[in-house]
Amino acid sequence: MMGVSSVKEDVKAVIVVGFAGLVAGVCSMAIGEFVSVCTQRDVQIAQMKREKRKGSSKSDENDEKLPNPVQAALASALAFAIGAVLPLLAAAL
Repeated sequence: MMGVSSVKEDVKAVIVVGFAGLVAGVCSMAIGEFVSVCTQRDVQIAQMKREKRKGSSKSDENDEKLPNPVQAALASALAFAIGAVLPLLAAAL
């Protein structure tokens, strides 16, 4: 946004660029978080399977504690969107 605003004085162009950055950042953060949590979940499931083979009782307790990748992705996207809206509001005002 700063680069476009330094070259062009049109507020509409600055807002369009800011909105494009917001959408790109939200998508990037959500996808990255989803992949990260999926990997973490896979590791935890593999660990639980190993514990079941060994006969440990810890695996029954961990079934409820598995992370949800979709929930983590939505939380990350929302946090980024809140942070990215602030420069957009400043440009609009």
